[in-house]
Amino acid sequence: MKVAGFVAEFNPFHEGHKYLIDYIRKDGDYDLIIVAMSPNFVMRGEPAIFDKFSRTKVAIKNGINLVLEIPTVYAIEAADIYAKYAIEILYKAGVTDLYFGSESNDIDALEKIASLTQKEDYKTLLKKYLDGGDSFNNSSKKAIINLDQNAKDILSSPNDLLGIEYIKTINNNSYNINKHLVKRVSTGYYSDLKEGCVIQSASAIRNDLIQGLNKYKFSYDISNLQKHVKDDYFDLIKYRILSSSLDELKDILLISDGFENRLKSLKNVLNYEALVNKLISKRDRETKVNRVLMALLLGIKKSDVKDSLDYLRVLGFDQKGRSYLKNMRNSLVPFITEIKREINKDVYKELTYTKIYSLPHSEDGLYLSEYSPIIE
Repeated sequence: MKVAGFVAEFNPFHEGHKYLIDYIRKDGDYDLIIVAMSPNFVMRGEPAIFDKFSRTKVAIKNGINLVLEIPTVYAIEAADIYAKYAIEILYKAGVTDLYFGSESNDIDALEKIASLTQKEDYKTLLKKYLDGGDSFNNSSKKAIINLDQNAKDILSSPNDLLGIEYIKTINNNSYNINKHLVKRVSTGYYSDLKEGCVIQSASAIRNDLIQGLNKYKFSYDISNLQKHVKDDYFDLIKYRILSSSLDELKDILLISDGFENRLKSLKNVLNYEALVNKLISKRDRETKVNRVLMALLLGIKKSDVKDSLDYLRVLGFDQKGRSYLKNMRNSLVPFITEIKREINKDVYKELTYTKIYSLPHSEDGLYLSEYSPIIE
């Protein structure tokens, strides 16, 4: 059986995602398309603009057969951790072919960089830059460029960077998954909306939504979807900081190097942006700070991280997906379609995370969607 898969946030779902799905359909005679999707909180350390259930529904209506959830604890992590667990999900789900966007569209160049990061020279240089106070991301880039000057352009391309992490995960674990690059088209990753372009960047679309400009025209109805932004959670995060002891803060995922002391010493912080700005340092850049604050908001601890996944959480499926799940009853790990405390405590935590996600807008019924998958 040929099964295509890719990793996505669908934050929000847009024409670029539809382009990728259509490309996969045309590129190979696949029996199924599976996506590993981020939940209500995403890799940049922020809430998804729309909830995971509405995004799942739109994805299925646009050609995805099975949507699997990347657990929140890994979805808010840096690219290497995010990729590790996302690809593990797809592998254990039976995916034979991975597709991902790429600015360079050069698989050989990406494979070369991925292999460089396994060499001792790279590890030595990485430690040198980390000891100098650089963030992991900057230290890694400096180490790679030191070994290969031609890598500079690729390391400034977000999709290529994530693709390198996918490749590393597949190669390091000897996963039998074929890799396919899809050339990124139209606007850049961080661009504003561009006139006359059908495919816009997700960042630009989110900015348009947050600012209430409504220039971007969705192919589906968003009139009943509640927008979620970081500012919504400022008071909840502030409460977490004030009510937690230093030892409790130390246990939170991603908190290290005395970051807990910086949190407790904060004064006169009136909004989320000011909070982040006070916490940014040479080692802890904005995205890292955002990730720490989301982990704190959700109460995610370092001990919540597992070496590997012992379940696959199903968010939704169509009829093809339903048939596939029936045939995968003897899979490497169980597919979980319903949340029950006695089944898996890690899955049950997603119920709590959804309740927190829904708090600012009193979406009291949102968590009820956790109990059964979306079926289209």
